[in-house]
Amino acid sequence: MRILFISTCILVFISCKKENASNNVANTQTDVLRDLSLNVYLSTYENLSLRTNKFHQDVQTFINNPSQENLELCRNDWKSAREAWEVSEAWLFGPVSTKSIDPRIDTWPVDFIRLDSVLASSSVFDNTYVNNLEESLKGFHPIEYILFGFNGNKYANQITSRQKEYLLALTENLRQLTIDLHNSWAVQGDDYVTEILNAGSSNIFPSKLSAYQEIASAMIGICNEVANGKIGDVFTSLDSMGEESPFANNSMVDFKNNILGAEAVYLGNINGNDNKGLEDFVRMYNLSLDGKIKQKIHLSKAALNQITLPFGRAIFEQPIQVQQAIDAINSLKTELEEGLLPLIQLHVK
Repeated sequence: MRILFISTCILVFISCKKENASNNVANTQTDVLRDLSLNVYLSTYENLSLRTNKFHQDVQTFINNPSQENLELCRNDWKSAREAWEVSEAWLFGPVSTKSIDPRIDTWPVDFIRLDSVLASSSVFDNTYVNNLEESLKGFHPIEYILFGFNGNKYANQITSRQKEYLLALTENLRQLTIDLHNSWAVQGDDYVTEILNAGSSNIFPSKLSAYQEIASAMIGICNEVANGKIGDVFTSLDSMGEESPFANNSMVDFKNNILGAEAVYLGNINGNDNKGLEDFVRMYNLSLDGKIKQKIHLSKAALNQITLPFGRAIFEQPIQVQQAIDAINSLKTELEEGLLPLIQLHVK
């Protein structure tokens, strides 16, 4: 009887231990989705919306008082809003994609010929007009061109009245689109956050696996775009006209913020807030993979920091550093494809 009692206790202990382990795994997987959706994704979109709202207000101030000081304030606002947007490109899924917000605010290069035609027209630059414009004539980059000029050294008195009208309409459109994007995620809005939190019983995410795959695939996508599109295409063609943010000399900052966005998703850490991220999932199963991913994020950031010239010059004058950045980011991409995704497919249901 005593042996039977001990055996029964052992079986109960093992069963409880397995159940607790299973619960811990499930809780961690849920916590990661919660923290990413609320504290990384939604938080960044809220920040973007606040920054574009300030940007629009400061553009109105510049139009009323077109001083060089007010122009510099608008330029800084552009860079501030741009920072939040580029970080968010590490998760280009959900409303930003289904509502086609991405191409409407971030298409480049600028179509100068059509832009001159628009400015020469007698059209009223209201939000309806801007909404109906082709994508290369609205969003961050035409705004950038008006504020900074072709060589980045535009003076306030060089911005015409017609350009000011267009600038105001473009920043209002940008403001409205980023408000819509934030509201599409917010609980009091369309509530895309809840779609992620309810993965497994959601129309968009029929399983937690589908949510995790979307998150990882977005990280892979931004690595591919930075390495092989934003940097690689321009480097291969040696055509600086294809550069992403040339007028503000902001392309390298854009690239770095893209990788910082991917890092924020992996660590669950943005603006100094330490939440659960994909690392918490990975560390339950493969500490070695966790170390490799973190190392390759670090090497990608370090390689980008080795490019010390504006990107349009670096493709000619620092080709070794540019190639090293491409290679480092592609190595990170491969680690996510061949390490992270298979781990997700194996352990998330």
